[in-house]
Amino acid sequence: MSSKPFGYVYDERMLGHECKYDNTMAECPKRMKLIYERLQKDQLLSGALKIEAREADDSEIRLNHPQQLIDEIVSLNSTEKCEEYCKDKEILWTCENTNEAARVAIGGSIELVKAALENKIHNGFAIVRPPGHHSYGKTPQGYCIFNNVVIAAKYAIEKLGVKKVAIVDFDYHAGNGTFKSVKDESRIHFTSFHGHHYGSFWPFSKEYDYATNNPNTLFVPLNGTLNSEGDYVSVFHHVLLPMLKQFEPELILISAGFDAGYYDIMMEFGQGVKAHGYGHMARLLDQICPGKTIAILEGGYHPYNYTESASMMVRGLLNHPLPRLTIPTRMSGSLLETLWNILNHHSEWYPALEQRLKQLENQQKALGLDPFVFNQTLFLGAKMRVMYDDVKKNRIVRTREWFPEMSPEQISICKQKIDEYIKEYDFASDHIDPTTEQLVAQCVWDEASRSDAFMQAAPFATFLIQEFNDFIAGKRENMMICDREMYSEAVKAGVLDPHTPITTTFDH
Repeated sequence: MSSKPFGYVYDERMLGHECKYDNTMAECPKRMKLIYERLQKDQLLSGALKIEAREADDSEIRLNHPQQLIDEIVSLNSTEKCEEYCKDKEILWTCENTNEAARVAIGGSIELVKAALENKIHNGFAIVRPPGHHSYGKTPQGYCIFNNVVIAAKYAIEKLGVKKVAIVDFDYHAGNGTFKSVKDESRIHFTSFHGHHYGSFWPFSKEYDYATNNPNTLFVPLNGTLNSEGDYVSVFHHVLLPMLKQFEPELILISAGFDAGYYDIMMEFGQGVKAHGYGHMARLLDQICPGKTIAILEGGYHPYNYTESASMMVRGLLNHPLPRLTIPTRMSGSLLETLWNILNHHSEWYPALEQRLKQLENQQKALGLDPFVFNQTLFLGAKMRVMYDDVKKNRIVRTREWFPEMSPEQISICKQKIDEYIKEYDFASDHIDPTTEQLVAQCVWDEASRSDAFMQAAPFATFLIQEFNDFIAGKRENMMICDREMYSEAVKAGVLDPHTPITTTFDH
C-alpha cells in the first residue's frame, strides 16, 4: 500500500453542462454527481487528496484542437444557438455553460496528471464531464466537446517531459476522436475496446476493426454481445499487457467509460463486464505504471451500473481487495476470433505476441484441428456511414431524443441483474494471474468456437441492419441523428439522393 494518497478531481461547475432543449439526454449532470456520492459512501475518498480543478486556457486546448473550435464553443451563448450549432454534428448537444464545464474537465484532468507525475498522489480518478474521447481536431461529437484524455497526454509529453504515455479506453464506443488525435504520435500507445459489430455500430467505419496501421494502436473490436469481464481480462493477458511491457509507458491514462458494463442501458445487446472487472483491469494497469495510472471519466448511462463499476475501478486503483474474477476456460467465440486476428496482425511488431500465436497454432495442430484462417472479416456499415454524412452535410441532423428512455420495467430488470452478481462477490487481496497453459487452452478454435462466434454476433448486427432498412422504408420515424420527416423533405426537394436498404455486403 502506497504512503501517498489517492487523488481525485470533482468540481460542481461541470454540473452546469446540461441540455436545456431535451431532458432525455443520457449524458447528464447526475452521472458525475452519483459517482462522486457513491465513492464517498464507500469511503474510497477517505484520506484521498482532492486536486482542485481549473479552467484550461486556449493554449492548452490547442494541444489537440484548432482555435476555430474553441471560438465556436465560446460563442454558444443562447439555447437557440446551441441547438442550431449541433445540426451538422454527430450525437452532440451543447448549452450556454458548455464552454466553462469543458474547460474545467480539461484543467482538472491536467492537474491530476501533474499531481501524479510530481509524486503527490498514487493513482487518481478525474470525475469529469463532458466526456472527450470522440472529439478530435475541429470535430466535437458523441457528447464530447474537447478530448480531455488526449490533451492531458499531450500536456504530459510537451510540458512535463514524459517520454511515453499509454491510453487505454474500455468505453463501449470506439475512442475514434482519441485515435485520430494520436495515430501519428509515436510517443503515445492507444488501446480501444469497442463495439464494432462488423461495422454496423457507430461510427460505422472499417478503420476501427483490428487491422491498425501502426504498432502503437490496438483495437479490440467487439462483434458479439455480452463478452464478460473474464473475456476482457483474458485479452489483457494475451495482448495488451505484453504490448505495454514492451512500450514501457511512464504514464497510463484510462478512458473510463462504463457503458460496456453488464446490463447498462443496452441490456442484452450490450457487453457483459461486471463491475469488479473494471477493478481488475485498473489493478493490472497499475502494475505496469504503479502510482501513475489516472482514470478519466467517459461514458456509462445506467446509474446502478456506472456507480458500482466506478467504485470497483477505484478499488483497483487503490489496491484494495476486489471480488475474485474467473478467467474462462474457453473465451467467448466472437472475442476469440478477434483475438486470433489481433495476434496475427500485431505479431510482426511484438515478439511476445508472435510467441503466443505460435503456441496457439501448435495447439491447433496437436488437437488435429484446422488452422485459424486470418482476416476473414465483414463490413456492414458503409450505407449507414453515408447516411450519417449526408444528414450532416445538409444540416438536417435530428438534435433531440436520440434514444428512447428506459421503461420502469427495463430499469428494474437491469437492477435485478446487477444485484444478482453483487451477491456473489468473494473479496480477496491476492489475485493470481492465469498461467500460460490456462491462457493457451482457452483459445481453441474449433467448430464450437465458430458457432459461438456466429450466435453471439448475428442477433445484434441483424437488429441494427433492420433498424436502418426500416428507416429507409419509412417504417421508423427516426434512427438516432436521422429524422424521417427531414430526410423525406430533403429527398423530395432534390437536395439528397434517396438511400437504399442493406441487402448484401456487396451492394455498396
